[in-house]
Amino acid sequence: MQITEKITLNSQELVNCQKLIEKVHRFDQTYSDPYLSNAYNYFEQMPTFVLAYVGQKLVGLVMLYADEKPNDLVDVYVLVDPDFRRQQIASKMIDDAQKILNKYGYTNFCFPCEKIFLNRNPQFLAKTHLNLIDDAEYNMATKQPTKIKQTDHLNQVLTIANLRKRDIEQVAQLQSRAFGENLSSSTKYIAQSLANDQIKSFILLFNDEIVGYCAVDRGKVDYLFGLFIADKWQKQGFGSYFIKKIMELLQEQGSQKFVLDVEVDNHCAIQAYQNAGFKIRSKNIYLKQ
Repeated sequence: MQITEKITLNSQELVNCQKLIEKVHRFDQTYSDPYLSNAYNYFEQMPTFVLAYVGQKLVGLVMLYADEKPNDLVDVYVLVDPDFRRQQIASKMIDDAQKILNKYGYTNFCFPCEKIFLNRNPQFLAKTHLNLIDDAEYNMATKQPTKIKQTDHLNQVLTIANLRKRDIEQVAQLQSRAFGENLSSSTKYIAQSLANDQIKSFILLFNDEIVGYCAVDRGKVDYLFGLFIADKWQKQGFGSYFIKKIMELLQEQGSQKFVLDVEVDNHCAIQAYQNAGFKIRSKNIYLKQ
């Protein structure tokens, strides 16, 4: 077996990783995909991917999502081809990944997983000496978004526009307050999304005032992330309207399926997404040594 470290993936590696992810999902009955880019990582030159090969075949993938400074928690995504499991491939990739993280000052990391995987593998935690941490998300999806009624009064007061460079500072301030993040992180996050050709960034306007934001990673499936409504405009149906309108616009451009993740205790957001047609399909959990 050969282990390779990569900062970014070339086109063939990207295709191979996507095929591996799809195979793992079919076998494990899981849904959540690791992000196959280093666009948001704090250190641009830090290797983001650890790839394991047997001959020319990709059999393992580790992705390091490290979007904050070294004192923060890093998500370490681990996938192994079902035909090559129980051969220490995951352990060897994780050892390599830990060396990368330590080199850049990271010592605190966890492993994203899905509840259904643990249900199907009840001895996994005992064998790996991992524990659940107090954090979880629902993965939600829809192919049939709820349509906005023509009689909806929000049609008269809300509009959607593409995010512009001059809007970044204002949106970052709103996002920083909404998510409790520091302003510099929010600014970097929004600016990087805007600069990425694969990502569409939208703002919600109420009487020409920016009251919401959402980014969409376009692909075979459109992944919505970073959505928020400014504090004083919440609980008025703005969130449901915003996400419905985004999906309506993207469907006109050929989009067919939409996916997002939401924290399990964010009941207002979950209700807004359900109102927009999303259904919960799995629960994302996090494991830590």
